Amino acid sequence: MKRRSGMIEPKQLLGVPKHPGAVHWLADYVYGTIATLVALAGLTFQTNPNELITAGVVIVGALAIWMAHILSRLVSKRAMDGLELRFADVAKEARNSWSIVTAAIPATIVFLLAAAHLLTAYAAFVLADIIGVLSLAVVGIGTAGGKDRPLSRRIFYVLSLIAVGVSIVLLEAGVHLL
Repeated sequence: MKRRSGMIEPKQLLGVPKHPGAVHWLADYVYGTIATLVALAGLTFQTNPNELITAGVVIVGALAIWMAHILSRLVSKRAMDGLELRFADVAKEARNSWSIVTAAIPATIVFLLAAAHLLTAYAAFVLADIIGVLSLAVVGIGTAGGKDRPLSRRIFYVLSLIAVGVSIVLLEAGVHLL
């Protein structure tokens, strides 16, 4: 363990991941998953949702959120670091946050299957919601930390991610019942 002035560095205690790029990818994937669940929640207002249109809205929504994410990061870097932004900076942010769009792919596939009449629209909404919540659970399990963190905190962390997804789905169901 590294010591500074005789003290253990906090990041050594917290078990900082060895692959920060993967952590950013997962964080953006969570962002994209939540955005997808929100898009699905908005689409429940339709009485007869078209499966292809729903798939398109999910992907276009993910692309729009990805672009907004890129812009917000660039604005932040420009303002905080006083940088003159270059095309390379934009390309780097776009590459680094691509998992926001990747998170929309499972729901898009589900709605394409529904468009091919392999699922009903209702089943597609339910399945896409389940996949979204399970995605949050998997990311939670993968990022909860190891034995260096108390089991109760790891469980609480995973359950918190699941709770966010379930809350969105419940809000979606509540709006649908109005």
